[in-house]
Amino acid sequence: MKAIHFTTACLVITVNLVACVTLHAQQKKTDTTFIKEFDLPNVVEIYPGVYSTHFSFTGVHEHKTKNNYRLVANSSAYLGTYVNYKWVSLKYSWAMPGTELDKNVRLKYTSLSLRMGTKQMAFYPFYDSYNGLLIPAKEPGSRYKPFRGIQFSDAGMDFSYYTQSSRFSYHAANYFSEIQAKSKGTFFMMATPMWQKINWKNPSLDIITDTATFHLLSADPQWISLIGRAGFIYNFVFQHGKWSIAPAILVGGGGLKELNTDHERLQAVTDMQAWITAGYNGPEFYLYVNAWWDDLQTNLLIKNLHQVNTDFSITAGYRFPNLKKKILKLL
Repeated sequence: MKAIHFTTACLVITVNLVACVTLHAQQKKTDTTFIKEFDLPNVVEIYPGVYSTHFSFTGVHEHKTKNNYRLVANSSAYLGTYVNYKWVSLKYSWAMPGTELDKNVRLKYTSLSLRMGTKQMAFYPFYDSYNGLLIPAKEPGSRYKPFRGIQFSDAGMDFSYYTQSSRFSYHAANYFSEIQAKSKGTFFMMATPMWQKINWKNPSLDIITDTATFHLLSADPQWISLIGRAGFIYNFVFQHGKWSIAPAILVGGGGLKELNTDHERLQAVTDMQAWITAGYNGPEFYLYVNAWWDDLQTNLLIKNLHQVNTDFSITAGYRFPNLKKKILKLL
C-alpha cells in the first residue's frame, strides 16, 4: 500500500509540474536575435560512440573495503543512425563487433528512448536492460569473469524545463537542430520518475562471497524513485552560431521505495550529471561531439548501489527538404 501511495505521489508531482510549466511556456515568445531556425526541416544522422556502465555495492558505512562488490557492463563501441522526417523520428544503434570489454562473452544490452519536446520543455521516455554483466577479475592474466543470468532493468522519463527559452535553445546546444546566434545560458530543472529491478535467475554463493550483496541480489529487488535536479547550461557560440561549445551540469536527489520488502520507510537517492557538446552547425551539414557522465547513488536497505555511466559520441548530420511526393500518402 505504501508503494502505491508513493507511486501515486510521483505521478501527481510530475503531472502538476508539466501542467504548470506548460501554462507558463505558452506566454513566452522566441527572441529571433538569439534563436533562429533552419530552412531545411528534416535531418539524417550517423553517430559512432562508446559507452560504459559500472555498478558498485557498498555497505552503509563502508568505503573501498574488501566487502565492496563491483560489476561492469560488457560495454563496447557502437554505431547509430537517426532520421527525423516531418513528424516521424527513427533512432537505432548497434554494437560494433570486436570492441567489447570481454570479446569472448556475449552479454546483451538493450536501450530504447524517445525524444520529444517544445521550445521550453523536453520529454525523454527511456528503457534500459543489461542482460548479464562482468566481474572485474583479481587474478593476474585475466581482466573479467562473466556474470551470467543476472539482469538490470530500468524504465522512466526525464522531464526537463528551461527557464530562458526565449533566448536560449536547448535544441541548438544539445542537438544542433536550431541556431543559437548569440551566446546564452539558462538554469534548468529535471524530474525523473523511474522504476528499477535486479533479477538473478540462479543465485550462487560461488559467484558472490559477500553475504550482504548476495542477499540483496538473490532477493530480486525492485524499486521506484523520483529524482529532482537543478542545473545550468551555457552555449558559447562563435561566428553567429556556426561553432559552439555547450557545457552543462545537474545536481539533485529524491526518494525511493523498495517494492519487495515489508519496510515502509523511504530511502534517499542522489544524482549528478554533466555533459559537453561542441561542434559545427551549418545550414546543410553539421558535426558535433558529445561527452556525458552520470553518477547515481541509490541507498537500498541492505546495501547501497552506486552506478556510474559514461558515453562519448561523434554525430554527423545532413539536413534535407520535404520530398516532392508523399511517402505512403502520409508523410
